[in-house]
Amino acid sequence: MAEKIPVPDDIRWKIAARMASLLPVLYGKAFRDLVGDAYDRIEQQVWVALAHEGTLVARIFSLPVGTAAGLASTLAIITTLFFGPENTLETASFEGDRAVLMVKRCPFMLREAEFRAEPGSVFNRCMAFSIATIEALNPDYTLRFVRGACQGDRNCEMKIGRKEGAGEEKRGA
Repeated sequence: MAEKIPVPDDIRWKIAARMASLLPVLYGKAFRDLVGDAYDRIEQQVWVALAHEGTLVARIFSLPVGTAAGLASTLAIITTLFFGPENTLETASFEGDRAVLMVKRCPFMLREAEFRAEPGSVFNRCMAFSIATIEALNPDYTLRFVRGACQGDRNCEMKIGRKEGAGEEKRGA
């Protein structure tokens, strides 16, 4: 018989999220030297695969994916669900069919600093996950980083917008 876990649900959530954000730091420390220059490329593939899991969450919960604003909202929800409550994002602005998403707090950067991992190693993971998530949710859109806290900026800033030429075939058809 399964024993009741004597830890409140909100604390379980924080512990699980902490472990999820700690794993990439520990894998990096354990394998980066062993694998060498190929490590970032290999690890990015893991994050791209993880991004596709976000499409399942979006579909199951009918999250908005039809506009840049909807994609920004959905990305914020997915990253919080996947990486926990230390992940703090806010939508800074909307302009036409573009949205700006600001990351105010990042659990991966917190773990990186806490465990003295190589500064900036978070960026490749985040970039792979964020771009792949947006493009998997709606192939007409993409995401680009304008600022990166792990690259020395005060915070992260990502712009979500239509890919160049996206939808032109639809209009011409």
